[in-house]
Amino acid sequence: MARGRHRRRRRGVALRALLGGAALALTGAATVISVSQATDDTPGGLERLPAAAGPALREEAVPWRRLDTLAERLGRPVSLGTVLREARHEMSAEAGCAGEAALPADPEVVRAYCWERPDAVDEDWTPVSVTTSADADDDGRWGEDRVVLSAWTRAPEAAGPGSARVAFVDAGDPARLTYTWGLLALPAAPGQEERGDAYRPLGAEVRGMVWYQDKLLATVGRPDGGETLHVFSLDRVHRTTATATAKATARGDAERTPFVLPAVASYRLEGDGCGAREEGSACLGALSLDRSTAPDTLVVAERRAEGPSRLWRYTFSRYPGREGLLSVDGSGAARPVESFRTEAAEIRGVVSYRAPGETRDRWYLASDPRETGGGRGALWAQSAGERTARAARCGDYELPFCWAAGARGLAHRPGTGELWGVSDAPGRGERALFTVPLGTVDASLE
Repeated sequence: MARGRHRRRRRGVALRALLGGAALALTGAATVISVSQATDDTPGGLERLPAAAGPALREEAVPWRRLDTLAERLGRPVSLGTVLREARHEMSAEAGCAGEAALPADPEVVRAYCWERPDAVDEDWTPVSVTTSADADDDGRWGEDRVVLSAWTRAPEAAGPGSARVAFVDAGDPARLTYTWGLLALPAAPGQEERGDAYRPLGAEVRGMVWYQDKLLATVGRPDGGETLHVFSLDRVHRTTATATAKATARGDAERTPFVLPAVASYRLEGDGCGAREEGSACLGALSLDRSTAPDTLVVAERRAEGPSRLWRYTFSRYPGREGLLSVDGSGAARPVESFRTEAAEIRGVVSYRAPGETRDRWYLASDPRETGGGRGALWAQSAGERTARAARCGDYELPFCWAAGARGLAHRPGTGELWGVSDAPGRGERALFTVPLGTVDASLE
């Protein structure tokens, strides 16, 4: 890998020298301008902001009585182990199943897995995140199981009311991953309960999801700009039932969505939503967990089509009975303990990690491509106090767009050093889960 980078660097130097000659034709000069703009389009340094500059999120818990009533209609909750034992869909681990664009060009992946064909080509649904049992528990397992979860969101123009689902992936055998689906939903409103419905669809776009202890936290953006962080409990996974909502949501295919997770709490943004740039506004996006902090922290990246974007860090509650929920103040609001600004745009995945012996956190940001024709994304690495961002460079022009096409979520497994990613290229059936050693990512940075 190192020799490949050096060869590319020598080719890039030779190319720049050639293009820098005085005898360039007009078309050559245009090429120089285009390449320069693309090469220089980096996010720069990471700027630390006052923590108070981040958004406050007001907690709203679903009453336990309402959850218990819902459970009476849906039946006894099932364990995650039961969900995994019923995972019937098999992911392919064959070499080349994903195609080149669905995987990073540099660094090279260690393992890649492809979804079954119906899920790989379904353009109504998009994978948006990846999180693992190493996020949920520091031993890397949930009970005896190694698990990967991936949240998917339904396109607003797609038919049907369902808007979010999660793939439960049994990763116990790295050579054979299997998965099944669960619907992310809200408890039925009072009027719907009278009609016999137990739950209703989110009705909004899911942008990110992370697993911590027994909770799944998912960022949700609504068409009107409203921003919410919903919380789902793995202690309340139910089988879908023959209610009107279940039939409509599953679109007559209950076998592919046999489980449902109704939300147990939410955090609503105090201030303006995604459409504004004023103080207090925010576009909640990608999520991940940072276990290199003490205590563990939730990492949130803002998602905007154009920079600057912001990054925030929140702490989790330590009170009994509030496992997996955020720390809140006396007013019931969760407030960030750190805030940063980056010029990166379209951030779809985020990881923050401080390696042992280091004095700075390094932030890894997976973003959609901007000035690249190949459709690949970029994986930027930034630290507060540094003046520039770094990324792998690839291709003849040494551009930073070397990450997977349609890059979405990121997740870090500290125990193994793996960085998990998920990509989306549905038109070619190239959707994949993949892993790269974080050390290899660091070695590729230029």
